[in-house]
Amino acid sequence: SSSSSSSSSPTAMADVDDEQLTAAEIRARIAEQVAMIGTLQEEAVTADRDIAEASERQRLRRELDEKRSMVANFGALVRHKQSYRRKIDADVASGPGAPDDLSLLPPTKKKRAPSSSLAKSTISYASDVVKREFIWEVQGLSWIEQKLTQEGRACTNSNVFDVDASDASSKYMLVFSPRGGSLKHDADDDFMYFDDDLAGTLALIRRADSYGTSLCYRFFLRDASGEFQPLGEPTRVAVAALDSADDIESFVGGPDLETESKGLFGLSFDALLGSEWVKDDSICFKVCIEEAVMMQHPDSSSQIRVGKTDVVYEHKPPSVEVPPSTLQADLLSLLTEGRHSDVTIEATCNGEAAPVTFSAHTGILSQRSDVFAAAFSHEMRESATRTLTVTDVPPPALKALLHFLYTDDFDEVLKVLREEATHAAGTDAGDAASSSAGSSSAAPISCAPEDAQQSIAQLQAVLAAAHKYGVLRLLRWAEGQLCDKLSCEMACSLLSLAHVYGATELERNCLAFMKANMPNGASGHSRRLCGARARVPRQVPCQARRVCDAPARGPRQVQHALRGHRDMHCAGVDPAEEEPGRKRKRDDE
Repeated sequence: SSSSSSSSSPTAMADVDDEQLTAAEIRARIAEQVAMIGTLQEEAVTADRDIAEASERQRLRRELDEKRSMVANFGALVRHKQSYRRKIDADVASGPGAPDDLSLLPPTKKKRAPSSSLAKSTISYASDVVKREFIWEVQGLSWIEQKLTQEGRACTNSNVFDVDASDASSKYMLVFSPRGGSLKHDADDDFMYFDDDLAGTLALIRRADSYGTSLCYRFFLRDASGEFQPLGEPTRVAVAALDSADDIESFVGGPDLETESKGLFGLSFDALLGSEWVKDDSICFKVCIEEAVMMQHPDSSSQIRVGKTDVVYEHKPPSVEVPPSTLQADLLSLLTEGRHSDVTIEATCNGEAAPVTFSAHTGILSQRSDVFAAAFSHEMRESATRTLTVTDVPPPALKALLHFLYTDDFDEVLKVLREEATHAAGTDAGDAASSSAGSSSAAPISCAPEDAQQSIAQLQAVLAAAHKYGVLRLLRWAEGQLCDKLSCEMACSLLSLAHVYGATELERNCLAFMKANMPNGASGHSRRLCGARARVPRQVPCQARRVCDAPARGPRQVQHALRGHRDMHCAGVDPAEEEPGRKRKRDDE
């Protein structure tokens, strides 16, 4: 049929055609094949000749490259000698002559980008460590001795498993010998290159290799609950490479290979069959392996380095010096120099001196204080006249407040307070000198307590100013400063101040200070113990006995001692005010 003829091979069709040919036709076809063979032989000879010519051209090209390299080297030598000759002529070099070989040419330095430098170098010996777990179960354990006798060996073995797939030699098998006999398993010749006398119960065998390896292994045994329990401690070894790459050896490791007594956990095979480690006549092993294979042999390199080095280069931008920030100084100069100001603040207190004026800026003050913002934005006299008069904040405290609003820097506040204190001390010294010239009866007073009172009075005024203008950050700072300056003389006045301005932390510290310094057996709860001029809130009893019982002083001395109370009064607290109808209790009640 047509389908069967279409499926026939060309050789079969040719055979069919040959059967139909005559003898003369067959002889003609043989002559054609002979002629074709001759033609192909000639073409083969031509191809061989072309290959030889191509090989010769390749050899000539290599020779040409070599000659070009020699020309380049000799050219460099000539240029170096010419340079050396010029140095001799210029008396910058000495010697009988120039170097006459290429080895004396100066080495070419490798250029590195100047914008980077080595910042960190790390070498890791664990980056190539591969971890693997393998579980092997042996069933029918009670029959294993008889079966091994039939096999003619003393141990059985697991299938081969690999740890590091990138190394063909990183393959292992487990071997179990019930009676701790020979470990010659006769299963795979690649795992048989070890001492014939080696014996043990359980062993891990690595495929024979000459490169060596670094590995850590640990055996586990499954108990009756199905959990794997460790069989000994982890073992970490470095398998050294053999002297020759042609020599190979198998690594063998096990828990009882080097001990005289054999057996898992020291159990004989008979005891093992009845132990918790055998369940349903089967025993299950697990081995955990960590391996770092060796990819070099000592024969191939004089030095072997197995650590992996990693370096980090830091980018160094162009050396452009950036000047420090001047924002704080620039803002402060707007206040101190009065440039571009649009509001004048006049500060006076009790009419004691001429008003102190500050040229400020409504934009900055409004942004930093809601109280200033309200004064400048609503239809108030300040917004129309662009003049703000402050009568209840001392000029030094107001100056410190303004400096803080412009800089947000507590150091500026302390700087202002120190300057004002120095100025006040100079003024007082002049007054004291003129007073002593007129009268010599007044006793001199140490200025140290007065300096402390002056500092506390300044901080009290700053705290009151910060409270008035809603500057919480400055208020909390002043509160902390006053907490550090507590004393028996000032505890009650600071307690009163804390109560008025809601300084809860200062109030808490004052009460704790009073309690700690209250003498034993003190029965007085009178505010009089806290000083005649300190105002104490009704709900806060004074429990300190040692207070301002100071000897009488002259007018100037009293003025200095009460300077803090006067400044408090100027800041909105009247220390001399007593509540109407308030009765004092007797101390002896």
